[in-house]
Amino acid sequence: MSTTPFVVKHDGKKHNIEHFLRFHPGGTNTLSLLKNADVTNRLLATHHSAAAYELLKDYRVDEEDVHKHIREDGDLESLVDWNRPMFWQVGSLGPKYKQWVLAPVDRKLRLFGSDFIESLTITSWYMVPSIWIPVMCYLIFIGYQRLSSSIDQTINSDNFTIGILVISSTILGLLLWPLIEYTIHRWLFHLQPPDNSPLLITLHFGIHGLHHKVPFDDRRLLFPPGPAAVLISAAYAIYLMLFPHWMAPLVLAGMIAGYVTYDLIHFYLHYGCPREGSYLYSMKRYHNQHHFAHHDSGFGISSQFWDHIFGTEIVLKKLSRCLKWY
Repeated sequence: MSTTPFVVKHDGKKHNIEHFLRFHPGGTNTLSLLKNADVTNRLLATHHSAAAYELLKDYRVDEEDVHKHIREDGDLESLVDWNRPMFWQVGSLGPKYKQWVLAPVDRKLRLFGSDFIESLTITSWYMVPSIWIPVMCYLIFIGYQRLSSSIDQTINSDNFTIGILVISSTILGLLLWPLIEYTIHRWLFHLQPPDNSPLLITLHFGIHGLHHKVPFDDRRLLFPPGPAAVLISAAYAIYLMLFPHWMAPLVLAGMIAGYVTYDLIHFYLHYGCPREGSYLYSMKRYHNQHHFAHHDSGFGISSQFWDHIFGTEIVLKKLSRCLKWY
């Protein structure tokens, strides 16, 4: 990450984008030759989105002191007070909520005044595998125990058959995950709340809107364990209705494996530096487009498959050079 000012000019104003260099959808190398340059015409020529222009405002600095950031009075961010917990403010935005939440800023977000409650809303990347892999292993053990007991009461069967059933049931859960991922992201996370419902606006913001508002806040790139536990418990209740008693925990274990993989991929797509030609290189470009240009498409994080099936796929432009993030 850069430690020295990287100033560009836009409409006669200075912007210090040193922190944004590694997050730029077009790669750090795209910006490397633009230091101290006027990017006004370049932004127009490359058809930058409205979100990009709003984000640029967050990097505006004083003409004399490039470390002193300035935000214009009367713009979108004047609708809220960033010095107060955000959870209790967003419901009052009403019809301006969608425009505000899709205009990203490069800031740390505080949801609640209570330090304890606030700590439940942020997650380090290593917490996801640390919590959910043991749960996954326990579910596989429970499924194995139930299956062994069920088979012993009906027919004699060897360990090989039991093992095949355990593995195939777990793989089924893993294969179901990309569809679950797509469904939750598109029809829950991106369900637009009505303008006249402060409660639904607040819920939307707490579930997913905050991630679009502060996409560079690394504490909010992964789903906190508490809300994840609620969704996983709901999935288990559904699986108990759909599958045999022994099979439900195994399918859930496979789903958790998919979820952990998805969450870690999502973190890497924001903070990682994948190599050109790799699968994650393509997915990083894809997810950047979802954040900054195509909010209503590109819902796949770990896979584009279901975007293709449901017609929400983002077609990435062919590039004349590789992109690098560092």
